[in-house]
Amino acid sequence: MDHATRNMINSLTEDIICLFNIEIPIQDIDALVRALGGTIQTDFKYSDGAVVKDGNNSFKIIVSPFQDEKRRRFTIAHELGHLFLHMGYLINQEIWNRQDKNIYHRVGSSEKEYQANEFAAAFLMPKAEYLKVMNENVIEKNEVDTSKIAEYFNVSVEAASNRGKFLGYLEW
Repeated sequence: MDHATRNMINSLTEDIICLFNIEIPIQDIDALVRALGGTIQTDFKYSDGAVVKDGNNSFKIIVSPFQDEKRRRFTIAHELGHLFLHMGYLINQEIWNRQDKNIYHRVGSSEKEYQANEFAAAFLMPKAEYLKVMNENVIEKNEVDTSKIAEYFNVSVEAASNRGKFLGYLEW
């Protein structure tokens, strides 16, 4: 994914957070999905998650029951990425109108999957808030306790670490 796309996705997540007055860290992602007009359903057929249009102005996120809470939160945020970025929900009515038979779910590692992952990370860990939390958890000059960042945002240590690296705050 190029730098311009990453910046656009980060900007979009900030706009959504502001528009819907979403408090960070997100405490109840299920309630947030309902506030956005959607529902969440569990289905054993999915190993991860999916999102589908559900009527004219609603959507359904389907998640696997075999995920821990942190993975489930990231999966839901990932599916919200597909919803806004690729399905046009609340952004582009023309694209949204064409989504009746489309199901977005993880298959491989396409550009759309990378974009949805970027959305999920930016949505759960917005750039400015990440920097603030990271600076509060500096151990030594060049060391950060990413487990504390992960705990704050209620994500895995790997997700918190990757977010810091993609933002350029942490070294690869």
